[in-house]
Amino acid sequence: MTMRNYTRQAGVSKSMVPTAVRHLLGFACLLLYGCGPRLTFNTSQMTYDEMLKRSSLVFVGVIEKHHIEPRPFTLIDPPEMYSPTPQSWKIMRREIRIESVLRGAESRKVVDVYEFFGQGPTVGDWNSTWDGERALFLVQLENGRYHVVRDWWRSIFPITSGPKRGLPLDDSHPFWERVALMSFWIEPRSDTRITYPEFRYNNLGGALSQWRTIKLERGLVRHPSQAVRVAACRELMSISGWSQDECWDSLTDSDRALVPGGRNKGFAVGRPSLQEHGAEFWWTHYPDRDIRRIQTAVSDRRLRAEFCKLYARDYPGDHDNGCPADQPPPATIVTEHGDVPLLGPWPSGPKSE
Repeated sequence: MTMRNYTRQAGVSKSMVPTAVRHLLGFACLLLYGCGPRLTFNTSQMTYDEMLKRSSLVFVGVIEKHHIEPRPFTLIDPPEMYSPTPQSWKIMRREIRIESVLRGAESRKVVDVYEFFGQGPTVGDWNSTWDGERALFLVQLENGRYHVVRDWWRSIFPITSGPKRGLPLDDSHPFWERVALMSFWIEPRSDTRITYPEFRYNNLGGALSQWRTIKLERGLVRHPSQAVRVAACRELMSISGWSQDECWDSLTDSDRALVPGGRNKGFAVGRPSLQEHGAEFWWTHYPDRDIRRIQTAVSDRRLRAEFCKLYARDYPGDHDNGCPADQPPPATIVTEHGDVPLLGPWPSGPKSE
């Protein structure tokens, strides 16, 4: 039976066919909209351990591309408290090239990761990313898609350098300690670059003490790459008030030209300089042992010697400090065995792939 005869028998005029087809297409679109994978908008305030527990997969990867998903195929239902107009929220799909799986299993080299992403004032350093960025991803499998463990607030954490081949230490050590050390695990190549210009995400979860972090940064000051050693020295000089700035003297003129503002002791606003009071004053006002370890590594040799005497007096047998005062402050470097002392120049090693 031809379409013409069928429409006559069914009582449908020829002019009604396009309308029926349009209705059918509209119904199909609604069906696709209603059956599309639904992602749950989640902006819960979580600890690092809570985010880890929620994760189906944790990996280091490089963002290849960013995409905004078409609305008809992904439902968006954010709470009204975050926006009076849900249309201002989009689904961000990031294409990620996986470098190293840290938890979970994934055989694909490239995966998509989804996130509820706001427009306008809801975008900032707390959630923004860019093409080519290397990062740590914590995602959960939701209706067949990888969705970040929390939206809006950061759950994609920039990695300072790379590539990353895995975690140092073994599973007997806390996960976030291993991740923090991984961030300082930098290949000994002279062309290594800091892909994220700040170290703020190198200590996720606060797994490393400030003293331990300072020793790692002192190790990076000896790195063969100018980009690495200058960035590490800037971090040390920015430590508020504790004069961890001896690295400036080790920089070349070309290195120093890359440090805006030159030497900066980083004294906190309103706090007097170390030299305005003797070591006993600072020792009494800062009883935390980690701070006292930092005091034993100040760049002022006279004060450093005094701090070392006080440390030996109050913590006999504890040698994790900056003493003796006539030697360079301790530095460490990350290997597969964790952070180990760096006693000389940065060691040579195999080139990264």
